[in-house]
Amino acid sequence: MKLFRLIFTAFTLTTLTTFSFAETVPVYIPPDVLADYQLFMAGRDPATITDYSGNGARRDVVEVVLFQQALLRTGGRFQVQFVEQPDYGAMLDGLEAGDAIASVTSLWRKDLSPRWDNLYITTAVIERGQFEAGFYTSPANSRALDSRDNLELQTLQGVSSKNWVIDWNTLQAFGANVSHTDTWGDMVTQVFSGDSDYLLAPFQATPDLALDLPEGKMVPIPEVKIALVGTRHFAVSRAHALGWDFNTALHRGLMQMKKDGLVVKAYTDCGFLNPRVSEWQLVNGPDR
Repeated sequence: MKLFRLIFTAFTLTTLTTFSFAETVPVYIPPDVLADYQLFMAGRDPATITDYSGNGARRDVVEVVLFQQALLRTGGRFQVQFVEQPDYGAMLDGLEAGDAIASVTSLWRKDLSPRWDNLYITTAVIERGQFEAGFYTSPANSRALDSRDNLELQTLQGVSSKNWVIDWNTLQAFGANVSHTDTWGDMVTQVFSGDSDYLLAPFQATPDLALDLPEGKMVPIPEVKIALVGTRHFAVSRAHALGWDFNTALHRGLMQMKKDGLVVKAYTDCGFLNPRVSEWQLVNGPDR
């Protein structure tokens, strides 16, 4: 398997630590998430974060923070070392093989369940019915921005990945005209080039709900949203020598944070759970 560049800026989790040393373990992170995470953190210690809004904040980014804070809750035994992995399918394969111990962004349970023999699945960080996405497009795409009903949306050209099974199946069930590409970066390129009209993305905490990217700004098609059905979890490799211990620590920490309301707070702060779109039309109906 192709080895992706290791990011050797490891985050030593010392606050609340009861161990005299930390064990360094590799964790997968998509390159675009790493870039926004570094922007959001701006050199801060993950242990100090209590407000999950700000530059670079989005669902994936706050999950990286929650992941590390959960480990701190149970002693800070582990020090994470980021490994860039842009491909969702390759990430799952690498976890099964034990090439990395976990993914620091959440994954759909439907994708993880068939791999149960090789992966631990933590408690859900996104519960069923919570995941709503916008149809994000270029601000210059007036045809997309003027679409309001299902028929108009179905005439647009969407882009997604067959490896993102929930996203892909949701768009197929909706009747969308959608093409496949492997990575998020390719999706962004297709939308800005005009080859595709939109991609699905969680709503943002920005004033106009815009998704700010290095390539430019994307905005959601107004007044419409789509529900992605399922729960999302962190996955931990059973094949990794420290997998059982790591999963135990991560799962326990997440349970404590959920009980304290910090997981919901983080997703609300970053705009993922967004009251500003509560009245928008759900194009695939109320049944989630």
